[in-house]
Parts: sequence; C-alpha cells; structure tokens
Amino acid sequence: MSQAAFVSIDVDTLASIYKGIGCRRKGGYSYAEMQIGIENILRFFASYQCSLTLFMVGEDLNFEQNIPPAKELLQAGHEIANHTMHHAQGFRFLSPEQKRAEIYEMEAICQKKLGTKPLGFRSPGWNISDDAGVILKEMNYLYDSSVFPTSFMPLLKFSHWLSMRSKPRIERSTMGQNSYMGAPHQPYRTSLEKFNVAGDDGIMEFPITVSPKLHLPFTATFYLLFGWKFYSKILDGLIKRDVPIHFQFHLSDFVDYTTGEFAEQLPADRQGVYIPQALKMPYAQKEKAFRKIMDVLASNYSFRRMDQWSREHDS
Repeated sequence: MSQAAFVSIDVDTLASIYKGIGCRRKGGYSYAEMQIGIENILRFFASYQCSLTLFMVGEDLNFEQNIPPAKELLQAGHEIANHTMHHAQGFRFLSPEQKRAEIYEMEAICQKKLGTKPLGFRSPGWNISDDAGVILKEMNYLYDSSVFPTSFMPLLKFSHWLSMRSKPRIERSTMGQNSYMGAPHQPYRTSLEKFNVAGDDGIMEFPITVSPKLHLPFTATFYLLFGWKFYSKILDGLIKRDVPIHFQFHLSDFVDYTTGEFAEQLPADRQGVYIPQALKMPYAQKEKAFRKIMDVLASNYSFRRMDQWSREHDS
C-alpha cells in the first residue's frame, strides 16, 4: 500500500446547487441534508480509517445549524477546503476580482465560523480557468483540485448545456477550459500560467482520476450510473498502474433524498435542471455500492488528505 489515495467530497446542499429552483417548502430549504449527510459520511469512512478532503460552500456556513456538523468533520481529523462562497457554477467566466471575492469570502467565513483556513480550492463543476492559479498562489493556497482531464469533456459539456439550456449562460457552463483534457492524470505542480501544464512555479493540482485508456471519469456520480461490473474493470486498470488515485463524491451521495422530508425541496425534472442519480437512489443502495469501491481502495492504497500530501511534496 505504498501509493496514496485521495477521497474528496463536494459538500453541496440543495440550496448551493439549485438556488431556489423548484423549492416549494415554506421558509425555503431545510438544510437537513447537512446533518444527515455528514453523520453518514463520518460513520461510513471511519470504518476505513480514511482521512477526507471536503470542499464546502461558504454561503452554507451562514446557517447556524450547519456549523456543528462541519465542526464534527474537523474534530474527526478531516480537512475542509474552499468551494467558493456562492457555488459559482460559471466561476471561470467571472472577472479576476470576482474570482478573488468568491475565494476570499468563503475563506473568511470558514475562519470565523469553524476556526480554520482552507488550504485547497475546487471550482464548482470543475469550472476553472488559468488565471485562478495566480490568485490562489497569491492567497497562499497549497493546491487546487478543479482539473478534469477526461476525453469525454465535450460530451459532458453538451449534456450539461442541454439540461440547463433554459438558464443563464453562467449557469450553463461546466468543466473548465477544453485544454484541460490533456492535463496530467496524477497529482502535479502546475505552471503558474497554465493549470494543464506541469511546472515549478504554480501550486499542486489534484486532478479527477480517469481510466487509463479511454479516460472515463472515476467519480461516484459516474459509478452510480454505470455500476460495479463496469467500474471494477476501471479500478483494476488503475491499480495495475501503481499511481496515486483520487475518488470524488458529493454530499448527496450520503443522503436519502427519496424520503418525504425532501419532497418539496427537489426540483422536478421538467424544470430544466440536471438531477443526478444520487438524488434518486435510496441511501442504503448507494452505501452498498460505495463499499465495493472503498473495500478495494482500502486494500491497495493509503488514504491521505490533500493538504497533508501537498505539504510533503512542497519542493
């Protein structure tokens, strides 16, 4: 188990993702998924002694009921990183000043409410651009984890646009610059000028892992779509390469949105937004599927937080 495995989770609430679309609950979103999801996350990963990197949205920390579960993550030894202040889906189209504000505001509220400064960043929808690298380095971030080097990027971009075509342009965009398809597949130090090029003057990058040949995404979202039989072959191929691996989840993977309490908070399919498989499956079914992946990872890798690994390789 010499190679490192990184498990990251985007802690996106319904409010972060849908911003009121389809919410029919009096008083708005309940944020119940934060407590429920984090309880399941802590329970699930404790059995693997797995240290996590969790990317949180600053706006969600404005609600006091979300603070105790977030602190539980820190107390359990996990890392909280920056996922922008407002889950800015069109992050790469923001001006440099707007990008800086999204990063800084999340950092400020995280320090105020949780007492910790994020050291890593992920753009919502992996939708980042090269100029953010300079901003992150100036703000003393150790790493980014927004690059998604899949050859299926054009298809995934089109699918997202198709599901969001009735929304403003900034909400229809996803997955960053097309040049990121050719980025390295393992953690690397970036060039200060380009996220997709290895260099010696940028920050560490933890790209989303993709399969060895076809460069299929290796994430929980796609795993739930295609199933264990297909993904076990991808996992076998990754293990044979003997390189670090990064498996990415969302908060929704650890919440049962099929229960009645969320019925009035989920948008209907007809409302022109993407509803991932994780919001349609009972949690027990998702947990059973995830254990198959985690059992194999735990047998072949040593789990690390991204901030720890970045410090060790800061040279």
